[in-house]
Amino acid sequence: MVGALTIILLFAAAWLLARAAAFVALKVLVWNDRRSADHDLTKAGKMTRLKRRETQVSIVRAAITYLAFGAAVVLSIGQLIGGVDRLTAIAGASFILILVGFAVQRVLMDIIAGLAMFIERWYSVGDTIQIPMHELQGVVEDFSLRHTRLRTLDGEVIHIHNSQIPSVRVLPGGAKELRLEVFVTDQERGIEMVDSVASILPEGPTTFFRKPRIEQIDELSETLARISVRASVAPGREWLVDGFFADLIRERAEPGLIAHGPVTLSVDESAARSYARASHLTRRSAEFTPAIRRAS
Repeated sequence: MVGALTIILLFAAAWLLARAAAFVALKVLVWNDRRSADHDLTKAGKMTRLKRRETQVSIVRAAITYLAFGAAVVLSIGQLIGGVDRLTAIAGASFILILVGFAVQRVLMDIIAGLAMFIERWYSVGDTIQIPMHELQGVVEDFSLRHTRLRTLDGEVIHIHNSQIPSVRVLPGGAKELRLEVFVTDQERGIEMVDSVASILPEGPTTFFRKPRIEQIDELSETLARISVRASVAPGREWLVDGFFADLIRERAEPGLIAHGPVTLSVDESAARSYARASHLTRRSAEFTPAIRRAS
């Protein structure tokens, strides 16, 4: 009777410690939000540090919970072994260990995967990610050693174990950058047309982060100009640019004004630099190969 009461108290203490860890983590996050309220979070460095700090709080909270219940299990097994009928207690403890081993196998896989992802910095709280194998996409609301919680644009909450995440696609800045190019026969009328359409578009965290704006104008000839428009939309809402915005431009354009387009392209400066470096190395390799063959 005393042993059973001790085991119950051990697990009660573990539960209280887990609740206390969650309460402290919430207070830390609230304090962190108040501290960063007056800061310009649009700067990449400050936003990255803020998201990293929130991720660390989630990891520590989950680690305390697992350690508390793990300690309760170990102490309970010790209580069973030290009972009156030692042989029965050892057999019972062995049986419990086998059951616990099967039960925690998946948990250990999740924890190892979560720890590896945290150390390698796959993503942080606040990042927008996509899990291709499961066709999931959303903002990371919580990231612990065992699971990741996502929230989609539709408000749905998705929980997924870390061991079920073989790969992720992280969207830099949390927004999808797109460029729309349209070729017009009259530059001034084309600019006026694009600006008038952009002014009526919605702007918000789930539509256009920023309304489309003209980024570049190239006068190709007296009767042909290319207008490049930059737009930032929420992930999964790319159709607002290549569908809605492009269709409005076609409808609002005067007859004969559009020579070609609109055409929508993805924009990623980091990817552009990487591919530029790769193509440069490829060209250098192609230049040196004939020279090496001639020398040999």
